[in-house]
Amino acid sequence: MSKNIVKALLEVSIAEAIFFVVAWYLQSVVSTGYGWYSKAFMILIGITAILFHGKPREYGLTFGNFKFNLKWCIHLTLIFLLIWLATLLFSALFGSFTAVNPKTLLVDLVWFFMFVGFAEEMFFRGYIQSRLNEVFRKKYGKILWINFEWSEGTMITGVFFFGLPHILVGINPFTGNVAITPAVIVVAVLACFMGVVFGVIVEKTNSILVPTVLHGLIDFTAFSLGRLTSMTISNIAVGIAMFLFFFLIFERLLLGEIN
Repeated sequence: MSKNIVKALLEVSIAEAIFFVVAWYLQSVVSTGYGWYSKAFMILIGITAILFHGKPREYGLTFGNFKFNLKWCIHLTLIFLLIWLATLLFSALFGSFTAVNPKTLLVDLVWFFMFVGFAEEMFFRGYIQSRLNEVFRKKYGKILWINFEWSEGTMITGVFFFGLPHILVGINPFTGNVAITPAVIVVAVLACFMGVVFGVIVEKTNSILVPTVLHGLIDFTAFSLGRLTSMTISNIAVGIAMFLFFFLIFERLLLGEIN
């Protein structure tokens, strides 16, 4: 393993470790259902690291080809919006609908798109993935069934720096909490997979815009519908939306021509 690889791995590992220590501490002293301060700190770390390397465009802080990326953001939003509305209608008809203050949904919207979608995509895909792809040169020729070249650093980021650390959500050394449940394991496995998918989209678009929107849509749909119906129904809705994403959009996005 070369010195450059060791240096890059050490750098991003320290950055992520600092985030977790601060996030754990904030979780122990700030009682709120959201992690506003910890995710704001994640944004700060990510932006600082990207600016330190002096490559904001190369690290995904750009709209890329705005027309191309906007088109896919709109397509994604339409799919999730239709599923969201259809789920609400189904729930209302069958008596499983629970009224929620619109302000709560607005807060959820800001939280999941800005402090989850943007924060995590900027930190993991923008900073960590871009940094690792500078030193890991191996390429893969296919993602799922699609012939598309993508990088080893993307896989390492998606699995080891994004996906598996989801297990740490159930742990906090400051409070003594240890709750690694089957649900946490399932979420971590799914996060490994989606971390790679998000990363491959960044490699295609040269921007964190599309994965930020997709990430926000997934989480907002799951948790907002969870409030309005039930988590079981919301998870089914997200599953349907993701099936439509992979069936209708993913291949066309990766193989689409950027003018």
